[in-house]
Amino acid sequence: MALKNERLFSGFPLHHKDHGLLSTVTSVLCTRRFRGVSASLWALLCAWTVAAPAAPWLDPAEPALRHDIQLLSDAGVLSVPLTAWPLSWGAIGRDLEDAAQLLPAPLANARSRLLRRYRAESRTQAVRPHLRAAVAYHPRPYRSFGDTSREGGELEAGIDWTGEVFAYRLQMAAVDAPDDDQAVRYDGSYVAAIWGNWAWSAGAVERWWGPGWDGSLILSNNARPIPALSVQRHYADPFQNDWLRWIGPWQFLFTLGQLEGGREVPDALFMGMRLNFRPTPALEVGLSRTAQWGGEGRPEDLSTFKELLLGKDNRGSAGITAANEPGNQLGGFDVRWQSPLFDAPYAVYGQIIGEDESGGWPSKYLGMAGIEAWGAGGERGASWRVHGEYADTACGFNNDQPAFGCAYRHSIYSDGYTYRGRVIGHTLGGDGRMLSLGFLYVTERGRPWEILLRRIEPHRDNPASPTLLSVELGHRLIWREQEVSLSVGAVRTEQAGGTDYEGQLDAQWQWRY
Repeated sequence: MALKNERLFSGFPLHHKDHGLLSTVTSVLCTRRFRGVSASLWALLCAWTVAAPAAPWLDPAEPALRHDIQLLSDAGVLSVPLTAWPLSWGAIGRDLEDAAQLLPAPLANARSRLLRRYRAESRTQAVRPHLRAAVAYHPRPYRSFGDTSREGGELEAGIDWTGEVFAYRLQMAAVDAPDDDQAVRYDGSYVAAIWGNWAWSAGAVERWWGPGWDGSLILSNNARPIPALSVQRHYADPFQNDWLRWIGPWQFLFTLGQLEGGREVPDALFMGMRLNFRPTPALEVGLSRTAQWGGEGRPEDLSTFKELLLGKDNRGSAGITAANEPGNQLGGFDVRWQSPLFDAPYAVYGQIIGEDESGGWPSKYLGMAGIEAWGAGGERGASWRVHGEYADTACGFNNDQPAFGCAYRHSIYSDGYTYRGRVIGHTLGGDGRMLSLGFLYVTERGRPWEILLRRIEPHRDNPASPTLLSVELGHRLIWREQEVSLSVGAVRTEQAGGTDYEGQLDAQWQWRY
């Protein structure tokens, strides 16, 4: 495999020579809404006899790891789509193993780190325990890509296991003074299996759909992960058909989950679909669609699901009334384009998500756009990345007079596009605007330093709403199986009554076998 676009790396010199968990999963699989689905799923699980290892996924938890992956992708070492997390280790690992060319030091270090971790986490028939403890002072309310603490204190334990066909992670966390009254959580747990080139799973895993570093308009890690049944491609190999080969490497996933019971419409269902593909090595396109539907007192049969898929859910058309309206949908697309102009290591990206539908297409758009650049940090193999990002979560963000009170809201699902009190989409929620600037420096030993500056207008619909200015500095130390992460920050709140300041602290310790 030849290194792609050597011109993009002028900075890189090239040398051409628990029981509670079981009951949670069971409640999702055996609820009356999933009986038909779960029966079929377990029948398939029992019939699988493939030889490919069921390598686990890469969670959207570590910006430095994502930086390494993106660095190698932009150099042509990795070919898989990268804007739908969690990513399959299998697809990435195969490309890493095949990369035999001589790489510049930053790329070689990134590949070495990823390859070492891939081989450890995909080793079959090995139980891998882990522990994590975290304390936070004023936990960060506006989350970005990464694993910052949600509560003031968290203690977590879990085990991973990977077999030839099956894989699982069993994980439990106890948290202090939770906002949603869930003091014990099983987030991150799953059981999975490979059938052909498809990975089937049941569990609650973090997801991040889109190219943004500080938010995704449709599905991010802002809310806790939704318990769901999911299926996605294991390897992102291109079509062999001449008519479809132009799509390039592609990924498709479908997830069907259940929201919490204490809502205005209890036990509503959550559906998500995403297709992302790379028609050229420099361009990745993503198409996403999600929906809240069903729930107690709402129609949720196959006919309703068909109407939902076809987009026939606008009240007042095609016989749709308040009684039979299928659900609340969001949909749209995103792109990441590497070096569209000039010979430089950078990329532009954007995301457009419609809160409503009109004429079969999304409408009332929310918008996000960004630019990122990267390079070498010295001669020993360190690397850096900087990004600037802008997000606007008011409907019709590109209009002179955007519509407030629209984004992430619905007349029937009056709790909004949320799970356990937090928006499933962008961390801003509706009617917000955010401008951020982030810098990441990864040393030759893989120890990241991060700086994030943000200006946030959380409620533009309210003239008295404050404006927030924040700065955060983070660092991670890695020693054998242990990691210590520390993030400190300060927030300045400007409003009519004056200016206020608040400090933030997030400290985490993690041990992996």
